[in-house]
Amino acid sequence: MIRIFRIPVLLLAVAACQRANAEPGGTASLPRGELRGLAGRIVFVSERDSQPEIYSVRPDGRGLRRLTDAASADYPAAPVPGGNALLAVSVTDEGEQQIERMVMLGYDGSATSIGPVSARVRSPSWSPDGRWVVFESDTASFRDLYRMRRDGGGLQRLTQNPEGNFEPSVSPDGQSIAFVSSRDGDAEVYVMRADGTGTRRITAFHRDDWAPRWSPDGKRIAFLSDREGADRVFTVGADGLDLQRLDTTAPDSALAEAEPAWSPDGTRLALTVRRRGGTARVAVQDLRTGKRTIVSGADEVASMPAWSPDGRHLVYVADRQGDPDLRIVRADGTAASTVVRSPGPDWLPRWIP
Repeated sequence: MIRIFRIPVLLLAVAACQRANAEPGGTASLPRGELRGLAGRIVFVSERDSQPEIYSVRPDGRGLRRLTDAASADYPAAPVPGGNALLAVSVTDEGEQQIERMVMLGYDGSATSIGPVSARVRSPSWSPDGRWVVFESDTASFRDLYRMRRDGGGLQRLTQNPEGNFEPSVSPDGQSIAFVSSRDGDAEVYVMRADGTGTRRITAFHRDDWAPRWSPDGKRIAFLSDREGADRVFTVGADGLDLQRLDTTAPDSALAEAEPAWSPDGTRLALTVRRRGGTARVAVQDLRTGKRTIVSGADEVASMPAWSPDGRHLVYVADRQGDPDLRIVRADGTAASTVVRSPGPDWLPRWIP
């Protein structure tokens, strides 16, 4: 089975909840001083301007800036290590064809198109030093992986398989790339050297495995799999050994998991969980104890968690009345506050140092 990967979109066809005056589920509000003390900025997609555009905001909601202003739909894809630029995917309709390109956005307002322009150019992942990036594209095939320098030069094709290669993820040391390939009949996770040599198959099952994410120490890879009848998070050693389901209880086909995100110290995973017929919630699982904590409110549809640089907070998308906003919550779920609220969906947050 060939799995087609798409730019993430927030599914809005969900039952809306009445907006309450209190914080979700009775959760306390984050103190203003705590919010103002949070480092970095949050970049996200907003549709307040009728089409997806990229905005930046401080964690306390101040300093809102629009970073894109073009006749295209723009999505934040991969912040450049070092925090001085953001690689975005820009999508335009040209005649009857959709065209995608990568754009380097400077936080000073500059924007430069780099790399190939094609129907599919997506899923960029940076080397730790920010000198090169790997991405998937249909430039010369159904879908293969390419590497190029930050300035757009030195384009190198890393894979050549007619079945497709997707979702590259560069290891923390920059020596390896995890990715998904359908070369053996269904989507599996593979690892190769950063120059495209030495490919090793990491997972082997007759159902799909996808969305690989390296742990911060590079020793394990988290990924999604439907091998038990529902999408669930698994982890595996970088050598392909010691496969583990994140939820160590019995298999449960009524529970779906998505969007795993490693904490900066690698001791926890944030994810989205939803029981069949229920509402999507954001959870944090401690990998040392196995304890899972729901951190989003009971009166909201929650998704797309992203960690703060220090691992003490998360930003996520909260839909409480059919109009998604951005909320910040403590990683233990004890307090949360809405930091971005506007007419029109706000989603796909990335928290950059």
